[in-house]
Amino acid sequence: MVIDFDEQKFRNEVKNMVRPLGLSKRQVEEIVNQALMAIRRSSKIVKM
Repeated sequence: MVIDFDEQKFRNEVKNMVRPLGLSKRQVEEIVNQALMAIRRSSKIVKM
């Protein structure tokens, strides 16, 4: 399966999910960065 990944859209989606938790902006950014790191570590480059 190939996914066209939009990093900015992903960042916004994660922010919208965690914002109701009442976290600081710094904490929200850390969560977003950790989620992106997990995606990068679990992905591989696909040659088309």
